[in-house]
Amino acid sequence: MKFNEMVDEKGNYKILAEKITDVNVNYNSEPYDGYSQKSKAKINEMRKKAKDDPSLFDGPGIRLSSYSFNNGKLSLDLQHTTYFCHVATRENIHDEKDCAKWFGCSGITLSKDGKKYLVWTGEKSPLNEIGPAQIQLLPAGAINPINDFGFDYTVKRELYEEALQKKPIYKAVKDNFEIELLGTRKRNIKKELSRSTKRHFLDLDCRIKLCEPYMLMDMLEISSFNLAHLVFLDMKKHEIEDSFNLIPENEREFSNIQPLEFKKNYLDDYLSSRFKNLRPQVRAAIGSLSRNWDYVNEKLEKGFFRKEVK
Repeated sequence: MKFNEMVDEKGNYKILAEKITDVNVNYNSEPYDGYSQKSKAKINEMRKKAKDDPSLFDGPGIRLSSYSFNNGKLSLDLQHTTYFCHVATRENIHDEKDCAKWFGCSGITLSKDGKKYLVWTGEKSPLNEIGPAQIQLLPAGAINPINDFGFDYTVKRELYEEALQKKPIYKAVKDNFEIELLGTRKRNIKKELSRSTKRHFLDLDCRIKLCEPYMLMDMLEISSFNLAHLVFLDMKKHEIEDSFNLIPENEREFSNIQPLEFKKNYLDDYLSSRFKNLRPQVRAAIGSLSRNWDYVNEKLEKGFFRKEVK
């Protein structure tokens, strides 16, 4: 079976690539401008409204123009777009040219608690325009083509923003990104961190034992594409939950976070019993994990695990 034919209409997703070993990217920073006059009118209308409403913000984004996949090698042709373009054209799923084809990243995030291995998901909060109260992968979000440096950066940033804002951990992470990658701040971060926290960025970054591309999927309902990564987070269950609980409720992208036991039968049962409550990303991820169980376990063992999860 070809991956571009692996369509689950019921699940509202299409898997375009699985078991990715390498990703090559060709990025065009010029904004995509192939929209119809009708779509352009909608985009301009949103921009006019945003001038009078500070809550409306047309953030930068990525458009997946085309892709190819062969022997584990994924090639992506990407182009600059914006959030307003996505909103105005996301229902044009049958018109490839008149669609923003929004591209983001997510993490199939696992951790270990005692002898149990967990997969982390979350219930989307009312702050989300699409799918509030549904279960989503943790993390999942958009790529910022201006500030993000690689897909793994996007996944880690989203993970920090959605679950690990335990201060001063998040502050240390943010400061280090600005110093090491953006070069915008100059100060003695080592001295500050030594007196403010026991776990600074380098220690936290070492907690992420694995962050590698795994699966490319198309969310059929709104023509939104997602590159899911396998992530292993070396933190205890209570550490992750404590960090999440310190995020102010009015700022949470998730109402709560939910660890699922990483066992094949459990995940299969969970998928069938909670199907209507799951976002397409979760449906696709669980189905793919089940289908490629041996491959995923071998991948995780090389990254961190000592024993195979059964």
